[in-house]
Order: sequence, then C-alpha cells, then structure tokens
Amino acid sequence: MTLFYLIRHAESDYNLNHSHLVGGRSSHSPLSETGILQAKKLGMRMKREGIRIDNWIASSAVRARQTAEIVMSIVDPTATLIIDETIEEIHQGDWEGKPRIECYTEECLKQINQDNWNFKAPNGESQREVKERMMICIKKWMKKKDDTNAIFTHGVAIKCVLRGIYNWDPAMTYTTDIHNTSLTELEYKKDVWHVRRINDYAHLAM
Repeated sequence: MTLFYLIRHAESDYNLNHSHLVGGRSSHSPLSETGILQAKKLGMRMKREGIRIDNWIASSAVRARQTAEIVMSIVDPTATLIIDETIEEIHQGDWEGKPRIECYTEECLKQINQDNWNFKAPNGESQREVKERMMICIKKWMKKKDDTNAIFTHGVAIKCVLRGIYNWDPAMTYTTDIHNTSLTELEYKKDVWHVRRINDYAHLAM
C-alpha cells in the first residue's frame, strides 16, 4: 500500500492580488501573510494527527516550495524536500498575466466546453497533458511500496490527476473545488486507487 497526500499550496500574493488575471504557473509568486498562516495550520494538523511522511515533494513554484518548507518545519524539521518540475501548475501559455475577461471570450468558452480535457491556451498545455506529467511523478513514488508521500502542488494539477485516475467527466475539473492547503488523500493498493478524502481543509477553521 502506498499513500499520497496531494496538497495544494497555501494562498500566494498572486491569489490575493491578481485574481482578475490568468495565473497559470506564476511560479515566482511567494505566499501571502494569510498563506503563511494557512501552511502553519496545516503543519500543526498533520503533527496532531500523527501523519508520518516518508517523502516530501514540491513543485518548483515558490508558493509550493514555501508551503512545504513551513509544514516540514513543524512535522519533520530534519526531512529533505525534493523539488520536481513535473508537478507544476497548468501552463496557460500566452494568456498568463492577461485579464481573464480578454481571454475567456464567449467563443473561447464554447471551445472549452466542447472538449475542456484537450483544450489549451495558445502555447499552453491541456488538462490531459497536465495529468500525464503529474503521473510521471506519482508513478515514480508508487514504486516505493508502503511509503507515504506528501506532494505539494497546485489546484488544477490535483483535479487533473483525479480526473485521469477515476475517468471522471472532464467538466468536473471545473466543478471540483481544491482549496489552499487542502488534503487530498489517495491510497494505491493491489493495483487499485482508493480515495480517502478530497479537498479536506478543516484545519483552516481552527
């Protein structure tokens, strides 16, 4: 049995101040003050629940790395963080940093709704491609049976993994919420994936 905690990064400055823009990777954005507090709350929860992590992995985005480092400082200060570029957020290509209203036109939304799994922004990537590169990382750690893995990644990236594993309707990648620092826990056992929880962010209410 192998466990995976897919954890969305805490709130970033970009989340806070640029929600009207297409974010995509925005990998340079650090955590906001609220995000730092969110990461501390997650760390305290994981320590309180006795969650033991064998492998700590974070995307190369600043906000994901900072979230992981804060949680690790509480749960396991001596652990080593592994940075993996394959678990970055979806790349929105030429749209990144542009106003959403300019990109998501009526005609564009029609195209997305026709096939959102394979739609991609100009010079960007599709949700299917996100799932494929995310699974490169996950399959690597699947080989370490009986390990528990914490993967600090991104909202759309997590939803793409869930859609790919469980063959959900592609539209669910838009209707499924993944909150900052939420825990999505998956178990891989005897060649079958089991969902333990999705989007669990109860610690933020504490």
